[in-house]
Amino acid sequence: MGPIDLKYPAMPRPKTQVRDPALDLPLAGWWRKFGSGIADTIIAWVVTIVVLIVGYPGFLRRWWDLYLAYSADFQASMLAGGAWAIPGTALQNATSSLTLVAGGVTAVYCVIFLGTWGATLGQRLCGIKAVKAPLPLSLIAAGAPVEFKVEKPGWLRAMSKGFCWALLSAGGGLFVLFAVLNAVMPLWHRRKQSVTDVFANTVMVRSRGVPEHNG
Repeated sequence: MGPIDLKYPAMPRPKTQVRDPALDLPLAGWWRKFGSGIADTIIAWVVTIVVLIVGYPGFLRRWWDLYLAYSADFQASMLAGGAWAIPGTALQNATSSLTLVAGGVTAVYCVIFLGTWGATLGQRLCGIKAVKAPLPLSLIAAGAPVEFKVEKPGWLRAMSKGFCWALLSAGGGLFVLFAVLNAVMPLWHRRKQSVTDVFANTVMVRSRGVPEHNG
């Protein structure tokens, strides 16, 4: 009787648990990010007002007069039980111009400070900064290099984050919903990223104790 050839089914290899390098960073908490966003919004609007006063004398006064006139018409219409008063063309055009200037100032402000320092004034005030995000966990699990070093976002990421932030903060309409999502998304995101962070491929970290390796 010849030898018996026993064939055993191949045993599945145990899956290796891959840790996300971003979790080893001191990721910024939600309150720090929210506070920096409020501070940066105030700074951007102050700069916007200065730009309009210097570059377009009389614009803010004209917009305010149009707004007061619309408010009076709106209140009169509501008291009389009439239809909802719609802003006139002049007020709509002036508001669109104001929003456009505010969005441009916001984008330039964010790009300059993120590209230079890696943090806006509001972020520096709250002790946080932006750094390049590690590779996605799915790519690391697939065999991509795990080596990661902390670096500033760079100008390309700064532009991506700045223009996305300006669009969400000054876009109006549907963008208001995305702005709310941008504010609350770090509460549940694994890397505590917001919409702008995901779009620019950055993560926000606490400034203290985080070295930078550029070049």
